[in-house]
Amino acid sequence: MRAGWQSAKLSLSEFDRPEALTYHASCGDGLAFLLKEEVKEAGLEILSDNRGGVFFKGPSKKVRDFCLSSGISSGISFELSSWSDIQGPDDLYEVAAMFPFEKLLSPGTKFRIDAATKDSLQDSRYATYRLKDAIFDRFRAQGLELPEADREEPEVLFYLRSRMNQVKLYLALHAQPLQRRGHGREGGEAPLRETLAQALLRFSGWKPGEALYDPFCGSGTLLIEAALRMRNGGWVNYKSLSRSSIFTRLFGPCKAKEEWNSKEILLFGSDISEDAIDLAKKNAKEAGVADLIQWKVASAEEQDANLGFKEGKIVTNPPYGVRLGNKESVSELYSSWGEALKKNFSGSYVALVAGDPSLLGFLKLKSDKEQSVTIAKLKGKLVAYRID
Repeated sequence: MRAGWQSAKLSLSEFDRPEALTYHASCGDGLAFLLKEEVKEAGLEILSDNRGGVFFKGPSKKVRDFCLSSGISSGISFELSSWSDIQGPDDLYEVAAMFPFEKLLSPGTKFRIDAATKDSLQDSRYATYRLKDAIFDRFRAQGLELPEADREEPEVLFYLRSRMNQVKLYLALHAQPLQRRGHGREGGEAPLRETLAQALLRFSGWKPGEALYDPFCGSGTLLIEAALRMRNGGWVNYKSLSRSSIFTRLFGPCKAKEEWNSKEILLFGSDISEDAIDLAKKNAKEAGVADLIQWKVASAEEQDANLGFKEGKIVTNPPYGVRLGNKESVSELYSSWGEALKKNFSGSYVALVAGDPSLLGFLKLKSDKEQSVTIAKLKGKLVAYRID
């Protein structure tokens, strides 16, 4: 047995000591700087970071609270094992077959492997097959009923990563994508990803207790994400993680924190599409935050006296002509909306995500800050303005 394979014999005693583990929170391209803010505010130690996320560790309670409250993380996992001197898929099979997967997977448990490998494991799909073979063969050797590979509805999710001849195996704290929040919301014509909505809220400086308006609310993602930060003490991932057997094994069962007690409506959304508003209302109800948001069918360019929003933060994802409209009509929209902002919302702070930054000039506003991001494979920006 090669020296680099010794770690394959690692017991899982540390699995029950969350403070001893190394965690990784992943995020969208361009959002790592905001994710680092979340990690630091949680009082955790950042070990390293890259475009894809942040490696960290810390006391059990602080790790738990971060996982429950992180809005920008698209996934959170911890390192199970690391193997060096892996020359190919067959070596991966050999070391994985020595790992005690039976302590993680019960017979019949549905699991999934997401692999992103290179160098000695050039074919990620084949590496996945060999890892599955190792897991099944280990169960057979133990005389146990097999777990079940299931890509659609897994109960346990593994991440397999490799670089050069080094291979790492991670275990996710959640089986489904974290941004789903454990709710069955539906996207509209051009939905905003939940993690990007949370990034935009953080970028804007909005805090629970402050008025917020989204004039292009669509299916309601941004306002629903804001409302989730007002529920359960800001634990936006409470519903999904409280159902996770892996999370519960690490941190124990967690009870929901205090509710938002204010009767005043602080979140406002409008859209010119009645169908979009209907869907937003449905999604808010599904997420359990319908009582926190006021919706209105209205044009972003016109001040509606019945809207309820007077001043505060305006945070939104305006159309940018790729899936909604064409560039000429959208540029006219930006121009008229920019005039409306200056006329109706003086003193407000506006933050938006721009899928096409070339449209921003039509607003005729001076930006306060900007940050490049990738939006559905497009090079976009987060931009903020002070309306004087």
